[in-house]
Amino acid sequence: MENRYIFFLIVLLFLGDLIAINCSFMIAYFWANQTNVFLQSSHYNLDLLIFNATWIASAFFMQLYHRETAQRTEFIFQKSWRAVVLHALTFNVVILLTNYALYSKNFLVFIFVFEIVGFLISRFVITAFEQYHIKRVRHKKKIAIIGYNETAKRLADYFIKNQMSYNFSGFFDHTEKSYVDKSNQELIRPINSLMEFAAQNEVAEVYSTLFPEDYHSMNDLLSVAEQNCVRFKFIPDVTKIINSDYAIDTYFDEIPVLSTRSEPLEHIANRVLKRSFDIIFSLGVIVFLLSWLIPILSIIIKMQSKGPVFFMQLRSGRDNKPFWCYKFRSMTLNSDTEHIQATKNDSRVTKIGSFMRKTSIDELPQFFNVLMGNMSIVGPRPHMLKHTDEYKAIVHQYMVRQLLKPGITGWAQVSGYRGETKDHKQMVKRVEHDIWYIENWSIMLDIKVIFLTIINTAKGEENAY
Repeated sequence: MENRYIFFLIVLLFLGDLIAINCSFMIAYFWANQTNVFLQSSHYNLDLLIFNATWIASAFFMQLYHRETAQRTEFIFQKSWRAVVLHALTFNVVILLTNYALYSKNFLVFIFVFEIVGFLISRFVITAFEQYHIKRVRHKKKIAIIGYNETAKRLADYFIKNQMSYNFSGFFDHTEKSYVDKSNQELIRPINSLMEFAAQNEVAEVYSTLFPEDYHSMNDLLSVAEQNCVRFKFIPDVTKIINSDYAIDTYFDEIPVLSTRSEPLEHIANRVLKRSFDIIFSLGVIVFLLSWLIPILSIIIKMQSKGPVFFMQLRSGRDNKPFWCYKFRSMTLNSDTEHIQATKNDSRVTKIGSFMRKTSIDELPQFFNVLMGNMSIVGPRPHMLKHTDEYKAIVHQYMVRQLLKPGITGWAQVSGYRGETKDHKQMVKRVEHDIWYIENWSIMLDIKVIFLTIINTAKGEENAY
C-alpha cells in the first residue's frame, strides 16, 4: 500500500512551489513598477499564466513530484534546482520566440532571484515536515522480512532508505534462537516467532524471500497472518520457475514483488478517488435526505418505544479495529443486541423498525460513519465483534475482508448474501464475494453496487428483516 503521507508531502510540495513562483512573479512586477524598470507588457494575467505553465512543465519533466523523489530530501533538492534552471530557460525561450513581451535583463534576473528565495523557504518547510514525520513512527508502515539472503538485504536497504514510508522491523530466518550477524550487525529472529512479534509491534506487512518449498510451515504462517490482518507478500527468486497465481504488485529498486492477491485500493490514487466519492455522496445524503428525515423518524421511533433514536454498536472495522456503527433504532431496548442477529418475525423489532429494516432506512445514519472515515459506502458489511471472533475461527480467509473499510452496502449483499447467516455455507459465500470485491474494485463497480442496492430495496429483499 502506498503511504498516504508521501501523497500529502507531494501535494504540499506542489502547492508550496506554486505559491513560491507566483509570489516571486508578483513581487518582481511590483518592484518593476516602483523603480521604472523597462517592462513592456500590459497583459499581467497572461504573463503569469505562461510563467506557471512553464514551471509545471519543467517540474514534471524533472520528475520533481514523483513518489521516489519525495522519499528523500536530497532528491527533492537535486530535482528542484534542475527544475528552476530549466524553468528559467524555458520561460525566456517562450518570450523570445513569441515576441509576446519585452522585459529588461534586470527584471528577468530579479524574478528568478525571488523565485530561488521562495524555493529556499519552501524547501526549509518541506525538510522540517519530513524530519517531523520520520520521528512519528506510528504513521509509517512497519515491515518484516522472512529470510536472510542477498535479496532480503537489498529489500531491507530500500526500506531503510525510504524512512518516510516504512519502518523496517527486522529479519526472520531458519534459526532456533535469535542471533546477531557479525558482518552486518543485523538481528535475525526465528521464523516461528514472527506472528507474535508482528502482533506486539503492529507489523503491517511481511515480505518473504522464502517460498513454501523453502519453509514447511509457510502456508500455516500465511493463514495466521491473514487472521491478524497482516499483508503477506513474496519476493520471487528470478532463477526459479514460479507456478502460482501470485500477482505482481510493485517494484523496489527493480526487485519484483508478488502479492497473494491483487488489491486496486493499495494504490493511493484509487484510495483518493474512492474517499472523494464517499465524502461527496455522503454529504449529499446528509444534507438533502437526513436533514429532514431524522426529525420525522425521531418522533415516530420515540412514540412507538422508549429509548434513544439512534442505536450504536461496536463493529469490526478495517484491520479488525472496532468502531461505533450508527443506525436508527429498530428494536425495543433489550439485552441481546450484542449477541443475537435479527431473525424473521423477530419480536424485538418495532412496527416502524420493521419498515425501516425492509427498506434499509435504518442503515442511513451510517453515512455519518462514512463522512468520519470509519466506513465506505461500498465494502464488506461490518459484523459484531462477537461474530467476527466466531467466524474467523471457522471460515477460511474470513479476516481478509477486514483489510478494507466496511461498507453500508457491498457486493455480497447485492448478490443475495444479506442479513442473517443461517449456515456455514452462506458465510463462506459472503466472504468469497467480499474478497472478490477487494481484488476487483473500481469506481464503476461501486456505482454498480449502489444502483443494485437501490433496485433491490425497491423490489424488496427476502432477507431484509
